[in-house]
Amino acid sequence: MMMQQERVLVKHSVTGRMLVSSTDGLTYSFDPQGDLTLITVCGVEAEQGAAVVELRSELNVFRFEEPAGGPVIKHWYYVGDNPVEYDAGSGCLKITVQSEIQYRPDEYWE
Repeated sequence: MMMQQERVLVKHSVTGRMLVSSTDGLTYSFDPQGDLTLITVCGVEAEQGAAVVELRSELNVFRFEEPAGGPVIKHWYYVGDNPVEYDAGSGCLKITVQSEIQYRPDEYWE
C-alpha cells in the first residue's frame, strides 16, 4: 500500500521563517489526545529544536497532504500556550496543538 505524500512544516508565525521541514528526512507522528494533538517530529538537529522551543509562543504548524493526482489538502495547527519540548538526546521535537483548520488551496485559487 502506497502512502500518499505528506509534508509537515513548522514555521515562525511572525517572520514566516521555516524552522523544521519533514522534507529534510525527518519522521513524524500525530497522536490525538482528547481536544489536543501531540505532534512528534524526530531527526531534528539541536539548533533547530532550540529555535522552535524558543519561539514556542509564535509557531505555525502545517501538514500538507499531497495525494498523487489529487488536490493538496492543507492543515494548519494552532499551538497557543500548549507545551513545546525538544529532547536533544533523541532529536525529537514534541509540539502539542489544540485546533486544526483544514482547507484546500485549489478551492481558493481557481
